[in-house]
Amino acid sequence: MRLFLGLVVLTFLLGCSSTKESDVVTVEKAVCDIPYSTYQATVTGYCQEVRADLTEELPTTIKNIELKPVEQIPEVFWFSKKMEYTLNKQDGPAPLVFAIAGTGASHEASKMLSLQKTLYAQGYHVISISSPTFSNYIINATTHEDMTGDLAKDAKTLYKTMQKVYAQVQEEDNVEATSFSLTGYSLGGAHSAFISFLDETEKKFNFEKVVLVNPPVSLYNSVQVLDGYLDLVGDREAALDMVESIFDRFAEQYAVQESSKFTQDSIYSMFQGVDLREEELKLLIGASFRMSSTDMMFAIDASYNIGGFIYKNHEISKFESLTHSMHRADEITFTDYFDRHLLPWTIKLEPELTRDEMIARLSLKNLEDYLSKSDKISVVTNADDLILIDGEIDYLREVFGDRAKIFERGGHCGNMDRKSFVEYMNTQFTGEKS
Repeated sequence: MRLFLGLVVLTFLLGCSSTKESDVVTVEKAVCDIPYSTYQATVTGYCQEVRADLTEELPTTIKNIELKPVEQIPEVFWFSKKMEYTLNKQDGPAPLVFAIAGTGASHEASKMLSLQKTLYAQGYHVISISSPTFSNYIINATTHEDMTGDLAKDAKTLYKTMQKVYAQVQEEDNVEATSFSLTGYSLGGAHSAFISFLDETEKKFNFEKVVLVNPPVSLYNSVQVLDGYLDLVGDREAALDMVESIFDRFAEQYAVQESSKFTQDSIYSMFQGVDLREEELKLLIGASFRMSSTDMMFAIDASYNIGGFIYKNHEISKFESLTHSMHRADEITFTDYFDRHLLPWTIKLEPELTRDEMIARLSLKNLEDYLSKSDKISVVTNADDLILIDGEIDYLREVFGDRAKIFERGGHCGNMDRKSFVEYMNTQFTGEKS
């Protein structure tokens, strides 16, 4: 029970795939009495600021599209034979915005819902696409040649997928786009920059506006930060003991809740009672990221026989226990994935490539000239965003100039449903509604 409760709390708070519109309840509290820190804002949301009055009138259709033959999808993914995405459709012709999810998150994640409500209220059709690190996307939209994690290659698969998805909604839902824009949060923000750069050549969409929300400057740097929050190698027992203590306290608070339903209200109340220390908040963030990266690596491993933690040449059936694979995955970090799989795979294609050059490639700095000159691209983030290391906020200010909006507080994506953030987004995306 404690483990289940902990996983539900993690997926709800940190924007993973399980949080749907029906789970989210608008809370009227203007402020909370949880002491502020960048970790608190990242985990519980920036509850020290009033929540935006987001629309409840959000017509939502969960759609799916077949992107590869069913026989190419491993049997263990029998439940995921098509790629899913979300459509929020206006009544008639309107501008359309694509939204790309963050690391490990689906098109239905809670942070995606905030973006959908904000953009739909501005008069946009909204198409939300899962992160290339989300298993349903990996299984259906990628090939072995598209190894997830290379931002430029991810952008190519996303770009092709966006074209196919738009063609489908035109045919099936009579969606008519008068223009196209693009946004994404966290890793999806970085992907948006690379997609926009690709579109300058391909010109399939000719994006009118591109907004990067809390993007990493360097994917490698950000991964180092997040991997470091869950240290199962340096002191495994201490980390696991802390996790058990956190979940015990959550269980105690859960037992006294008036309702068994998980909502923002109920989880906020649980956090008030649990009173987590800073190191415990960091551990929760690290555990959530580890869950996302493990899910990603399992999907890649099962799909393309990488041999990361599934035995090489072993095809998992839909009835087989995954316990042995998950145990092997416990201590595999995203950094391990980079060193053991992404880097060697890329070097096979480009023998002269060095590790440092590969790290540099996974960065907005790789697009610096384009980003500094493209007036249609803006960035919004927080000065205390925990995935940015020293100097990276200043770098964003230098590259984007007055196209950079830096809020003082909010952690990593913690303020996406807050009044000031939504007001800023409304100045960037100006559709047909006020």
